[in-house]
Amino acid sequence: MNEPITMINAFTVPVAESDRFLELWKGNAEIMAAQPGFIRARLHQSLINDAELRYVNVAHWESGAQLEQALANPDWYASAQQLLNDPDLHITARPSIYEVIIDVEPGAKL
Repeated sequence: MNEPITMINAFTVPVAESDRFLELWKGNAEIMAAQPGFIRARLHQSLINDAELRYVNVAHWESGAQLEQALANPDWYASAQQLLNDPDLHITARPSIYEVIIDVEPGAKL
């Protein structure tokens, strides 16, 4: 797990709860952004309001080992629990970790 990895987390979030979700997500992201090995995270929002997966977070890390260390951070854990267990939010998170297996650039021949 010393190669670069991507963590993708898709969230089901009711439209009416979006502002609260974004507020908590930003706080959680600030903690992760301060961790060694963090490269970048981008939160995508569906252009379709009633999409099941309203938000998708794509985060890049220098290595799986560094992500593992970041996930063990007690401040991040507390922030994640606050997001997932907030009584005003009814969200479902679907996280997984990925590695690039095909990279297509303009004009590429596969």
